[in-house]
Amino acid sequence: MNRFAKASVTALVSLAVSMGTIATATSPAMAASPDVCGGAISDYTGLNSVDTAFTGFATNGATSRAFTIIPQTAGSPLVKTELVTANNDVYAIANFELGVNDLGQGTIYFAVYGGTGYSTGMRCESGSRVTKITGYLHVPDSDSLLEFNVSRA
Repeated sequence: MNRFAKASVTALVSLAVSMGTIATATSPAMAASPDVCGGAISDYTGLNSVDTAFTGFATNGATSRAFTIIPQTAGSPLVKTELVTANNDVYAIANFELGVNDLGQGTIYFAVYGGTGYSTGMRCESGSRVTKITGYLHVPDSDSLLEFNVSRA
């Protein structure tokens, strides 16, 4: 993640903590347990081959937008985040940062076009492979955080 994206994530996390929206997230510098849901980079992107994309929506209550997180390389934190904004499909390609919540589960912090995002919840159907991510996005064309919910089979 570049210096600007890291500064944006830090600013977003600081803002969210002061607003009380990240009650269980801790610093992305901590390492999650690799044997729990979302505790390893490959749980999101795949180990030996690139895993399927997470698809879903981001909403601020009034407007719902298509949102995807697309792994780019197996075993690498490189993802493409795509958000439909008005009639435009905007995206960012950057490395996510793996963090850990109070339960030892993984959390991710990532760049989106013109902003940042972070997870607040993970779900794994079996093992540690993540099948659902919930969280928030901070984007310039919304006065409030967008809540997102993405999943994959």
